[in-house]
Amino acid sequence: MRKVVIAFCLVLFVCSPIFSQTVAGRHQIVLDDPAGDVREENGKPGKDVVKLWITSDGKNLQIKAELKEDVSFYLKNQLAGPVIEMHLNTDNNDATGGIAFWGKDRKGFEYLLEPVACIRYENGGLACLGALGDKIAGYCSAYKIYKYKQDEKMPENINNVLESTQGDITGKQLEITLPYSSIGIKSGSRIRMSIRESDGPFNDASYFPQVFFIVK
Repeated sequence: MRKVVIAFCLVLFVCSPIFSQTVAGRHQIVLDDPAGDVREENGKPGKDVVKLWITSDGKNLQIKAELKEDVSFYLKNQLAGPVIEMHLNTDNNDATGGIAFWGKDRKGFEYLLEPVACIRYENGGLACLGALGDKIAGYCSAYKIYKYKQDEKMPENINNVLESTQGDITGKQLEITLPYSSIGIKSGSRIRMSIRESDGPFNDASYFPQVFFIVK
């Protein structure tokens, strides 16, 4: 069972009777996830997230994911790509927005955010999905933002992931910083988040507890 650490838990939201399925937080929240719950692709291990931090500072969201193994364990086999998928309901209205492709009863999302683990190459190349096949120099984080249309499951990419490259990844943790303006929120906004491991199974088992979050 996933464990949850909550900072400044809110009484403004009514949580599910099964506490592990729905959580609420103000300004910051930490989610734990069991190891070994991801799928393999052609014998290569999926990127296994065991901890997730979501914090806000009044201008930005900071997303930090911790992997079970060092990032090189996953990316040395040329497995650059998303680590988690964060479906965001930013207008506090479940009747507007798109539908998450995987899982049941997941609708009302304006955006999909994907923190990405990228591979840097010695020749200056960068792969944020798949690989270039050249000699690896290191790893870095980035993110993709997608915008949903009403009742659709396939959102449109609205940022260039190469222009969003963040810091180096040297251990198990990947971190991105996302300006509020990029997803149309402001200080005090309430967001519903439906979050899954990108390399998890294609069902509800890949999801973290649903999060209700107020940004600083």
